[in-house]
Amino acid sequence: MTNIAHNIDDTYRVCNPDQPLTADDERYVDLTESRGMHHIGKTITRNIRRSDEFSQVKLLFTGHRGSGKTTELFRLKKELEENDFFTIYMDIETVLDLGSLSYLDVLVAIARQIQSTLHDNDMPLSDKLLDNISSWFAEQIVENKKEIDYESAIKTKAKGGMEVPFFAKLFASVTANFKAASSRRETIRQNLRREISVFIEKLNVLIGEARQTVRAKGFTDLVLIVDGIEKMHYELNKEGHSTHNELFVQHAEQLRSPECHIIYTVPVSLAYNQNLGADFDSISVLPMVKVNETGIKQLINIIEKRVRTEQVFENQGLLKLLAKTSGGVVRDLMRLVRMSTDTDGDKITSNDVTYAINTLKKEYDRLIRNDDIGSFKQIKSTKRIQGDETSSRLLNLRIVLEYQNGDRWADLHPVIYQIPWVKKALSAAE
Repeated sequence: MTNIAHNIDDTYRVCNPDQPLTADDERYVDLTESRGMHHIGKTITRNIRRSDEFSQVKLLFTGHRGSGKTTELFRLKKELEENDFFTIYMDIETVLDLGSLSYLDVLVAIARQIQSTLHDNDMPLSDKLLDNISSWFAEQIVENKKEIDYESAIKTKAKGGMEVPFFAKLFASVTANFKAASSRRETIRQNLRREISVFIEKLNVLIGEARQTVRAKGFTDLVLIVDGIEKMHYELNKEGHSTHNELFVQHAEQLRSPECHIIYTVPVSLAYNQNLGADFDSISVLPMVKVNETGIKQLINIIEKRVRTEQVFENQGLLKLLAKTSGGVVRDLMRLVRMSTDTDGDKITSNDVTYAINTLKKEYDRLIRNDDIGSFKQIKSTKRIQGDETSSRLLNLRIVLEYQNGDRWADLHPVIYQIPWVKKALSAAE
């Protein structure tokens, strides 16, 4: 098995909480059973495969940060490709500013990603189409010849002599403005907002040709996966609406306007917003791994796929403790293992695991507000969470976790119960 750790130093390296697994990574553990759900990849692929060419599936996919969404999306992409769908995966975090994200930014990024992916796969869109869109966009939206001299050349030369459409240069420049929070960003957004209906029309002409192009190459259709939006900044505006609500509820119509199969990742708090069902076909939630007997075994298996545990851990009981404390959060499991390696010893001991748990406990303690206790009491007694702004914050911070066992239910992260002042406050309510 590749990259398996035999010592503490290598254990730190292979338990990277920020590294999703590729579709073919042999370290993957299928957690479907322990999540209490159907297989995400097969379910979504089946829904897309059953649709006709005149209807497109518009799906939302969510789960807590660190639950393994990106890993599952990579496997979904593979599943779709095995069913002959040309699948474009884009990570919004790499091209846009998650601290200030607008639906306008997302639509521009989609146009850029579709064009560049087809170009990179030797399926270029027509020059006439790209020239038409880029000329209109430069004149009506950018309005800055110093920034982009679109009249000088329609194409530029890249390394290797391949022709790169001016469209690519233009849209790369615009998304760079969005990501860098440049002084130009709001001007471009304002112009684009004014012309949004025209831009969406042109975007769909581009998508229409892209779908025809991939079908001509033998693919069934085109599918777009837009990942990373769930990481967007959470903030309340002066009207009391969150940035999450503004993007996916107030501008749902614009986000579903691309005329292709499309899957967006969204913040988990929005799973509790009933407005979403009116604009998107469905919202799939990736629940946490239940920390029952089966779930704990699978969480331990995740560690064993990376670490020769008998050589690194003092005893196997420590793995069970780490799994239970993680609350079924894969990211927290990896972080706990990493924090346990903060030792000069040759093996991870019970003292090292205790240190890791206490460190995680302190991190969550800093996130809790005094007035959260009322919500904690309600969640502890009912195992449900309400769809208010306090609950949204608790979900996004992973203070509260959602599980599924036939019906969905919620609970506090296990380390929350171990924080002394919280434990005292909850006990007083009994």
